[in-house]
Amino acid sequence: MNPAAPPQDPDEARARILEELSKAEYDDSPGFIQWLLGALEHWLMEVLDGIDGSSTAQAGIAVLLVLVLAAVIFLVLRRTGLIRRSHALSVAAQLDAEPVAGAAQLRRAAREANEAGRSDDGTVLALRALVRDLEERTLLEVTAGMTAHEAAHRAAHSFPELRGRLLRGADAFDTAAYSHRPATAKQADDLLRLAEYLAESAPDLSGTEPAEAHAPGTGADA
Repeated sequence: MNPAAPPQDPDEARARILEELSKAEYDDSPGFIQWLLGALEHWLMEVLDGIDGSSTAQAGIAVLLVLVLAAVIFLVLRRTGLIRRSHALSVAAQLDAEPVAGAAQLRRAAREANEAGRSDDGTVLALRALVRDLEERTLLEVTAGMTAHEAAHRAAHSFPELRGRLLRGADAFDTAAYSHRPATAKQADDLLRLAEYLAESAPDLSGTEPAEAHAPGTGADA
């Protein structure tokens, strides 16, 4: 049996974990997450193996270490988006969500969501309204699984001067629908204004470039 290691102070244990997490080489990839959880588990097991279970004080320290580890794991998963924030969308994010609503109806719903402070819902509804408007004018064909960025790239063929705003709108949509961070009120308002402006604008049909079948995107459905 290995000699008992001196008990570790919980503050020292927490500091060691946070110091390790702060290293620049770490990222949010699935491979990193798997490695991190395994490393934390291995480190905790080594610490627990050195604690004499007959000591009440050491048993208490072991419990605190487990709680610290659980908190760190939760924060890591939350930071990487594997655990989404507590509140979720109350509207569907898919372009082909049923029942199909008209562009004007979706813009009205987006405005109501923004006024109610539901920026995530407002952002998603605004992009759906924009895409639906293009579909109604036969400027865009919605395909199954189309992403927000694919829709933005295709819309930019008809409205090239709005390309930058369209791509920023797609970024805001992905944040609202899939990120662990909420969309801001400004993002929701900007995207709704873009949808309203585009609805009143005439497309530029002078270009000859065909619509892209697979424009670069994030893999998240609009």
